Amino acid sequence: MATEGWIDPINHYKAVGQVTNGRMTGATVDDRDGFTVDRNRTFESKDEFFAWARTRKRW
Repeated sequence: MATEGWIDPINHYKAVGQVTNGRMTGATVDDRDGFTVDRNRTFESKDEFFAWARTRKRW
């Protein structure tokens, strides 16, 4: 298990959590301004994170 950060290239949300076999657990997600929008998230893959981030409302 390693700590990784994933950044969505479209809206720049960033998830940081523990990644094992491409699955991220315990992620803290920050928006493009550095505000935390979610904690303790699990994403089954980087693509799932990208899809989730793109459904978030951008201001």
